[in-house]
Amino acid sequence: MRLAFLCAAACCLPAPRAVTAGGPDNASREVRVEQFVLEEADGSLAGFALWRRREGTRGIQLERELRFRSVDEPGVETGLFLVECLERTGSRLVQREVGSGGRAVMAEWAQVGGALRAFEWGPCGTKQEVLAVEESAALPLYLTELARTGQFAAGRIGCFDPQSRAVVELDVQTDYPTGASNPNGTRTVELRRADGTLFLEMLFTGVELSGFRLQDGGPWARRVTDEEARGLQLNEAGPSTARR
Repeated sequence: MRLAFLCAAACCLPAPRAVTAGGPDNASREVRVEQFVLEEADGSLAGFALWRRREGTRGIQLERELRFRSVDEPGVETGLFLVECLERTGSRLVQREVGSGGRAVMAEWAQVGGALRAFEWGPCGTKQEVLAVEESAALPLYLTELARTGQFAAGRIGCFDPQSRAVVELDVQTDYPTGASNPNGTRTVELRRADGTLFLEMLFTGVELSGFRLQDGGPWARRVTDEEARGLQLNEAGPSTARR
């Protein structure tokens, strides 16, 4: 099933005013944490991932941490950390690279004019505007929350991509197992760009994220327990502390 651009208010970012900078929401609480190991096709360890949801008096905060294992430098990690703040006063995304490059990207709705604006900071702290568009778009982590709860299973939508620093058009499709009953609600949700390349693939069991992949042929993120994740991370770090 294919739908036109999803325009429901629950799925597109509001544009009343920008989220203002402020201190942490001390009343926020952690309501969900999911740990993953990133594995190559041959089963070798490629890194670790974590998805987190916090809720507080100011709104919802969604987080995704990706930490990649360095084959050439054992104990050294590069990472990609994505945070989305969905508050009553507006929405904001921040993505930070750790390791080579050290780039940071922030996207938010402008207070005047309702435009989606994105800024990038380079390794030397230089700031430049990289996007300004007057169109509705979803944020990627919030879009996965809608897929998780079954509120968005198929269709086409504009989504801000912090990697390309642009709004990309995504085709969303959900596949269910065939030939057997599915009491646990297992399903695979794929988000693909207009050129057919994978933006995100997710395996859900009910509302739990069991695994995901960020690109065709890339590592598969397998869900693990907190204890298993800690054990693998300690083994990977060895006697020295991993550098962030």
